[in-house]
Amino acid sequence: MHKFDFSTAIPNPYFERLSKEITFRLDFDTIEYFQNLGKPYGFSAEDMIHRYLRYLAGTGFKLDLEELTLEEREQLKASMGSEGGAPPPA
Repeated sequence: MHKFDFSTAIPNPYFERLSKEITFRLDFDTIEYFQNLGKPYGFSAEDMIHRYLRYLAGTGFKLDLEELTLEEREQLKASMGSEGGAPPPA
């Protein structure tokens, strides 16, 4: 087995450019879900969330939110304005 001496190592000067720390709230059920996923591997919920997000970002996966995008909403507003507004309520 090889032993490495890191006593003269310097911190990576590019580390801050490689990642960014953010904070966001999660509900308890979501945290528990990721804790349970990570248990068999010895990973924390935070580690599992990071792995899942990294995987999704790497695959280019896009969730269908079944919501109009900002651009689609603007187009809808513009078309309704040019047609005289929204239809009257039924």
